Amino acid sequence: MNIKILKDSSSFKTLLAIFGTSEYLETKSKEYGWFVSDNFILPFYIDRRAIFSKLVFTTNIVVLESKDKKEFLNQIIVKAKELNIDLIAQPLASALFKEFAKGSKYIEWGSWVVDLSQSKDEILNNMHSKHRNVIRKAIRDSVTVEETNNIDIIFENLKETMSRQNRAYPLKEELARLKPFSKFYIAKKDGVLQGSAVLPFNQQGAYYLYGGSIARPYTGSLNYMHYYAMLELKDMGVKEYDFMGARINVEKNSKLEGIQRFKSRFGGELKQGYLWKYEYKPIKVKIINFIQRIRFKLKNSIYLGDAIDQESNK
Repeated sequence: MNIKILKDSSSFKTLLAIFGTSEYLETKSKEYGWFVSDNFILPFYIDRRAIFSKLVFTTNIVVLESKDKKEFLNQIIVKAKELNIDLIAQPLASALFKEFAKGSKYIEWGSWVVDLSQSKDEILNNMHSKHRNVIRKAIRDSVTVEETNNIDIIFENLKETMSRQNRAYPLKEELARLKPFSKFYIAKKDGVLQGSAVLPFNQQGAYYLYGGSIARPYTGSLNYMHYYAMLELKDMGVKEYDFMGARINVEKNSKLEGIQRFKSRFGGELKQGYLWKYEYKPIKVKIINFIQRIRFKLKNSIYLGDAIDQESNK
């Protein structure tokens, strides 16, 4: 199988989800491209920091012709080694692979995806009754949803939310780079911000990349925000609304179970596959993880690794 690394996507750009386009990839790194064979396309970028480097896939495989995807991934392992990287890291949460490369670490993964080709009535009617009820209540109670260009409002809401959850939040600079191909939504009740959403999109789909909320948002305000966004994106001809990742096995009554229940009740399909990563230099990867643990400890937190590490260590 002949695989090339291309630096230009003009001949196949319309086939790519937003995370596979140069517009997105160049927000992550100056070093990016596409692995391309006669049958497949796979976008990537490379993150180099100090002596460490990782390659990240941003979408799943774009299939031009149905062939052996596993062999394609196995050949990419060989080809990517030419790029002098330490590891192929966990991909974006929406990058569901149907196969995984030989010798990789992998977990089962999913993502809830709403089909926006449905009618507006179908989108609402396919939601769980509790979601429908709180959305209608939010509308009656004058909750408002609007698009905003105010990056400061989005940043502060994300910072508050992710700090509360001991998660890293995006910098203002990243949000500014995302803005040209994203929708930024906010929900308000009586003029008070309830939550926010950052949704990169193109015609292929929209993706719930970042979301924020106050500690106790008004009932239904976040549900309504997503519903409102879906209808606007549908009117723009966007095909899907992807909630960006779902673990297949979660602990009962955990916070994670609550988050996934929220996503699942919008009437989408749970698309399933795998997340995987591949280590070229395991010792360097252990050093990276050790440094991360020290950094988190200094912040009185615990580094649990990526989702693949967390699921593998259960």
